[in-house]
Amino acid sequence: MKKIFIIILTFTFCSIASAESRFGELTELRDKKMRGKDGQWVRPHPGPFIWNHIEKEKGNFTWEEADKYVVYAQEHNQTILATIWPHANWEQKSCKRKKARSPFGKKFTNYLSKPCSMDDYKTFLLKLVDRYDGDGSNDMPGLTKPIKYWDIMNEPEFKMFFKGSEEDFVEIFNFSSEVIKKKQPDAIIVMAGAAGMFPENKKYWKSALPKIKDHFDIANIHHISGPDGQCDRELWVDEFADLLKSVDINKPIWLTEAMTCGPPVQAYVKAFLNGAELIIDVGVNAPGKKMSKKARKNLNQFISNYDGFTSIKSISKKQVEFTYKDGTKKILEF
Repeated sequence: MKKIFIIILTFTFCSIASAESRFGELTELRDKKMRGKDGQWVRPHPGPFIWNHIEKEKGNFTWEEADKYVVYAQEHNQTILATIWPHANWEQKSCKRKKARSPFGKKFTNYLSKPCSMDDYKTFLLKLVDRYDGDGSNDMPGLTKPIKYWDIMNEPEFKMFFKGSEEDFVEIFNFSSEVIKKKQPDAIIVMAGAAGMFPENKKYWKSALPKIKDHFDIANIHHISGPDGQCDRELWVDEFADLLKSVDINKPIWLTEAMTCGPPVQAYVKAFLNGAELIIDVGVNAPGKKMSKKARKNLNQFISNYDGFTSIKSISKKQVEFTYKDGTKKILEF
């Protein structure tokens, strides 16, 4: 049962995020309309931080594609949330893993299982973090804005993104987090995004979350409208917050894939009121249901007018008040 909308509801964000923006987009540099907005968050998806792309053969590392994303983000003052994909064709062939149907086509990877060798995976992971951590040693040439936010894997409860058991996921996630934190102590680890809060999602994460809770800093939920066009009014944030509470987890909540099928401003406001600190839109050319031009215009105007707030407060069923660092306030009627 959905929560009753509470009129006197305030959320003050004490986010560990360094960027002031509360918004972002999934990005793909090959598409001019999917490169994200200046000064906001970007989550390249699937992005270039794929083991199979960077280490195509054992010991042979190619950084050109990943560097392009980092350079573009630097030039446009974007903050990257980098998704790590722990799969490489050559590595999984070494222990005869079964092939899987790639969710992103032939250029992604033919395998989605747990690495055969966690040592080989660790070598890749250390090289990846080392290049973009900004410590002045082995950094990408010209690096001025290090990558600090690492999203380990994606929707592991769905077999289209990971062909492994819950135990396999937990092992990879915790291992990755420990390797990253040791190499980059100020790194922020983002939980692999939960693919909604349907019964099967809740069952998976109620079991998995207690096993990884000490290895991530930010909880992560996705909202993708289904083939029938159905949407959750709060973009799953309220139910996700309840799930986290049920397993004794009190951490910031990010919505890193947001697809709406109703008025987007209203959905975003309700998601923020229910605890989301950051919302990342799926982008104008993402697969699936498209936002109307009018709705996209309204969302962009909302972001332009109200971004950078430190707290949000509901003052009536159709009004919210945003507060900013300097103490100013703005009221939105929606």
